[in-house]
Amino acid sequence: MLTPERWNRIKPIFHQAVDLSQAERGPFLAHLCAEEPSLQADLEELLQQHDEMDRFLDPQESLSSQPEGSEAGLSLREGDVVAARYRTIRFLGAGGMGEVYEVEDAELGGRLALKAIRADVDFSPWVQERFRREVQLCRRITHPAICRIFDIGYHQTAERQIPFLTMELVEGETLAERLRSQGRLQPDETLSIARQLCEGLDAAHRAGILHRDFKSGNVMLMQAHGQTRAVITDFGLARELGKVGPATAASTASGMLIGTPHSMAPEQIEGAELTPATDIYALGLVLYEMVTGRRPFEDKSAQIEMLKRLSEAPPAPSTFAPGLDLQWDTAILRCLERRPEARFISALEVTEFLELPATSVIPTGTGPVSKPAISFHRQTILAIAGILLLLFIGTLRGPWLHNLVWPRPLPAEKHIAVVPFTVKGTNETEQATAYALAESLSVNLNRLQGANGPFWVVPWSEEVLKQLRENVGHAASTLGANVLVTGELRRTKDRVWLHAQIEDASTLKILRSQTIEIPEAQIVTIEDRLLEQVSLMLQLQLPPGGLHRLPVDETSDPGAYEFYQQGRGYLLRYDTDNVDRAIVLFQKAIEKDANFAMAYANLAFAYAWKFHDTKNATWIAKARPVCDRAIELNDNLASAHLAMGLIQQAGGDRDAAILELDRAVKLDPADDEAKHELSMAYENAGRLLRAEIILKDALSRRRSWINYTNLGYFYYRNASYQEAEPLFRAAKDLAPDSALALSNLGAVYLALGRYKEAESVLQRLQTIQPTADIDSNLGTAYLYQGRYAEATTMFEKAREMRPDDDRIWCNLGDAYALAGNRGKAAWAYQQAVARVMARAPMNAEPGLLALYYAKLGLRREALHELAKAVRSSANSPNLLFNSVLVYEMAGDRQRALDALRSALRAGFSPSSIQSAPELTGLRQDKAYVKIVGDRILASAPHR
Repeated sequence: MLTPERWNRIKPIFHQAVDLSQAERGPFLAHLCAEEPSLQADLEELLQQHDEMDRFLDPQESLSSQPEGSEAGLSLREGDVVAARYRTIRFLGAGGMGEVYEVEDAELGGRLALKAIRADVDFSPWVQERFRREVQLCRRITHPAICRIFDIGYHQTAERQIPFLTMELVEGETLAERLRSQGRLQPDETLSIARQLCEGLDAAHRAGILHRDFKSGNVMLMQAHGQTRAVITDFGLARELGKVGPATAASTASGMLIGTPHSMAPEQIEGAELTPATDIYALGLVLYEMVTGRRPFEDKSAQIEMLKRLSEAPPAPSTFAPGLDLQWDTAILRCLERRPEARFISALEVTEFLELPATSVIPTGTGPVSKPAISFHRQTILAIAGILLLLFIGTLRGPWLHNLVWPRPLPAEKHIAVVPFTVKGTNETEQATAYALAESLSVNLNRLQGANGPFWVVPWSEEVLKQLRENVGHAASTLGANVLVTGELRRTKDRVWLHAQIEDASTLKILRSQTIEIPEAQIVTIEDRLLEQVSLMLQLQLPPGGLHRLPVDETSDPGAYEFYQQGRGYLLRYDTDNVDRAIVLFQKAIEKDANFAMAYANLAFAYAWKFHDTKNATWIAKARPVCDRAIELNDNLASAHLAMGLIQQAGGDRDAAILELDRAVKLDPADDEAKHELSMAYENAGRLLRAEIILKDALSRRRSWINYTNLGYFYYRNASYQEAEPLFRAAKDLAPDSALALSNLGAVYLALGRYKEAESVLQRLQTIQPTADIDSNLGTAYLYQGRYAEATTMFEKAREMRPDDDRIWCNLGDAYALAGNRGKAAWAYQQAVARVMARAPMNAEPGLLALYYAKLGLRREALHELAKAVRSSANSPNLLFNSVLVYEMAGDRQRALDALRSALRAGFSPSSIQSAPELTGLRQDKAYVKIVGDRILASAPHR
């Protein structure tokens, strides 16, 4: 029997040998154990057991191995309560080393799968460690197409302790079963399933994990909301990328190959190095089965099939599926290339290729129809004629004429900010109309980029407008703008006047000005007229035929248009009262013109905002038919598809949301808001590569500080702080006094452990725009430097500014605790809990409520809340780090170390871990040093 002392001695050798091939293990062990043959024998026995253990984690493995209801020899019976929490409902199946049950979670509700180690398996120390390692590997992947694993537990019976894990209950049939019963799949369903499988494998590869046994039998199909959901299971043979050396396929003592012979790539059969291309080959085999109903090298002998894959090219899928689209043939055969380097680079590239339109390749020799290089507007000609007349008669003198004829020069590269237009008087509806016209001009100017040289437009966002309203004179340094567009709206009995000006952002000197006069009956043309005149003043060329700006093409009713513009002005302020006013005005616009598509689209936006504000699903129910009507009236209306994308996302249908948002971007490629929402949708769906590509593309087209910020914040959210820092720094260089740019730079310095630099940036930011967030971040910089009194002062200031923020209360509690004031610390933590409970725990950042309970010493409540967070949320870096803190404070050191490994692998900042005061005891553990040591050196703060 292997004693704990013996295990501790051989553990280091075992960890080195476990990822070697069978051929490599022998010489390796013989060299290290030359003077102690018994040590080599023990290691060989453990490694053989390890190889057999590999299949334990398959959530659906051999579920038909015992008939339902058969309980002979089972560890659990129907009705048993496992670990005082999980009530056994039924036995699902057994295989390898485990038994799978459907259970009900008595604590959190809902049903899940529980997998217990069989009674005849010796759960020795090495098995325990291997068990944790495999679970940890699977938990690194969070994606809807991957079966989620929640936690490890132990159930004590009179006879023994039963180790188990809990995971997502995936009910349905395997893809293999579907193909056996129905034959090949229909094209639409095939593409949907293929997309999910590609995204799931890509998520695994990005997490640094190779599946090694991907096949149709390891894909579960289940019906959800009328659609087929595909879920990849069985990561029991998975390995970390970089630890899959040559010949790792052949690993059992008997020389059997690890994996399924029918689905092995050539390099897996030959024992060569395995890479993501190995899984892509297996993906090609699965796709082949889906479109043809058979395997490419089908033979009764698995060995013959394997030999054919080493020596023959597969027949094209269309050989067995006449009429199959050429793209499927091309994609699948590329996946099945014998040389790994000839296959697709990533799984995501496979689905992107399959989704390319059939006409995406343009025949050589085609091109745009020629068009005139210059197009003069009638008003431009009249303006020039007027200037020449004034010059000719020479009767007028003065600086205004000089500026008219020889206007001040504009910057070579224009960075434009449209300032909210003003009105004379206090008429709220007039102010709303002026506000909407300025936003419309900002959006339309943005659409002119590309054909007008280097320029960009500051986006019309709440943060930007706040800075413009508070200090227009600092627009150059706060927004990176060098040109301002300002305007004033006036109205008489039957006419509308709009005076527009171009100003130097640094000096506020007027560079150009123009007044537009429009009869009330022609108000629907005001947006086009405004764009024409401002473009002329900015020396920007409109495309032939203009922009066909909506809603001009959507309504000819002046009353409907005015209601729409007023509603748009109120909606853009995004607060409850103004959105309510906007809803009423959009409804009035629709009453006047029942075919006004833009009004329907904006009403859908308003309903979607109400859902975001209240979390009341009634608003989404109202939004859907309204948005459907907008699309029915005009399927090419980008804003309608943008609204539908937001609605689908709010309703939880990520795939539908991505389709709608992608359609919006294609209809209006200059719409930065749609691109940002599409990137967020991909990110929420776990497709980080696509999200990143969209933001990188936006930055490559326009190197504005906003685009630097968006890409930097993407990296920051995903804990890639080293990549975020230079982007935030570039944003700050372009807009040196931007509160947003400085705040982001300060936050990333904190994450990198560069506390002095963070302090400097945040102190400067305090002089520009003091906020609760800035005070809280500055308090954190002081806290991590051991300056507890200063930290307490800053957190108290932040609390006074935002008393309902639970995180600020928690920070204040930490400062009190570290300063030795335990009573005040407990009071602050209680206030943090109260704030979360007041607004509903589900709206808090996952894991924070558990952390607050742990800080209060409420161990049971902390672990309960943490289990809920893990069940309901993706395993984000922040959640994993919160898990480290909670487990450590709850006294569960082993789980804290497991969560620590996961947090680091997910990209959480080693500097933040090293600085966390809650982990002082953990940092003394040798296992902590082994896990974190190298990473600390790699990310050491710059002094």
